[in-house]
Amino acid sequence: MDRRSFLRGAAGSSLLLPFAARLGRAEAQPPKRLVFLFVPNGKHMQTWTPAQEGRDVELAGTLAPLQGLRERVLVLSGLAIDGGRAHGDGPGDHARAGGSFLTCTHPKKTAGSDLQVGVSVDQVAAEQLGGQTRLPSLELGIERGRQAGSCDSGYACAYSSNISWRGPATPNAKETDPAAAFTRVFGDSVNPERAKQRLAARRSVLDLARAEAKELRRALGGGDRAKLDEYLESIRELEFKLSRPPVQVDAKPPQGKLDRPERLRAMLELTALALASDQTRVVTLMLANAGSNARYGFLDVPEGHHNLSHHKGDAHKHAQIRKIDRYHVGELAWFLQRLGELEQPDGSSLLEHTAVIYGSGLGDGNRHNHDHLPILLAGGPVAGRHGHLRFERETPLANLYVSALRWAGCRAHRFGDSTGALALG
Repeated sequence: MDRRSFLRGAAGSSLLLPFAARLGRAEAQPPKRLVFLFVPNGKHMQTWTPAQEGRDVELAGTLAPLQGLRERVLVLSGLAIDGGRAHGDGPGDHARAGGSFLTCTHPKKTAGSDLQVGVSVDQVAAEQLGGQTRLPSLELGIERGRQAGSCDSGYACAYSSNISWRGPATPNAKETDPAAAFTRVFGDSVNPERAKQRLAARRSVLDLARAEAKELRRALGGGDRAKLDEYLESIRELEFKLSRPPVQVDAKPPQGKLDRPERLRAMLELTALALASDQTRVVTLMLANAGSNARYGFLDVPEGHHNLSHHKGDAHKHAQIRKIDRYHVGELAWFLQRLGELEQPDGSSLLEHTAVIYGSGLGDGNRHNHDHLPILLAGGPVAGRHGHLRFERETPLANLYVSALRWAGCRAHRFGDSTGALALG
């Protein structure tokens, strides 16, 4: 049995694969990964869209947190999802925005079990790339969502709660508990009770890989040994952060372990570590459900996001939406920076081998339009062609997905309503 097969078969040890690769016992060429990040309710497009086109553009306004990463970021204007439009079905744009975001098809209007939408792009990738990792794909989110009932004008809640669909009627339910997600990626997902006992005893999942880690340290050079220690410490820190007990507040029931910004940051860190350890190569993360009316009190935004998106030109609501938009973009910037810090076996960064697609299925939340979408591509495919590209009106977002699939090494002649691959300059 080769080194890679041994590590994948040993409980907990597969997280050491990136460093085993440094010994030439696994792939010399780092694999490519795909990450899809969804935000609801569109954007404040006036401060999202760069004023200029081309490479040498300043990322200002909502995009300002990305300025330091501008050589790895490409803003794409003019893309559309025709499947998000009503097509005679009346209201329900938020549900359609969620259901069509990664499928690029029109969700059937139903509140029952007769769901109908396309297979999502992440699952097309997972079908071709997933056999090489323990988890074919990983679906994450920040808000829980119902899988049954009506959530938007007669559209099933499943459309609002999921962006990943493994079949036309079968969503991949996302994991919204960071601790449970950590267990799925690194822990004993077959025996959750045993995982709880391990955490209660303050034992780390890294204990399962201790012998292999010692062997690797002896074989690695000094610099790589330090990086191995930093990498394992990152996993350990996240693990114990997620295992801390709930906080009792007065006579109220215990509060959740992490507040909203902590949950998002934990999910982003988990995504980065899952990719770095090659547990999976395909991840979707919903920063909020489609049509989310979450309140961002930590940003001094007490009103609900969905309500604010129906701004009707109100200056106060515009300002509040900009705060939410900039927060989400700031978290994207943190995530990209984190991918840039994680080194691959060949010395390159994880960011160079990851395509990150961030955006919403709506343009302006007040207009409920499904064209001129706020879409951003970052990471590996952007090398040498960063900046701002504007495409002809009605260019399908599906064309971007075809390009991303091909970049990742997947066979993709077309996807959804695509008309070809997107020309990225």
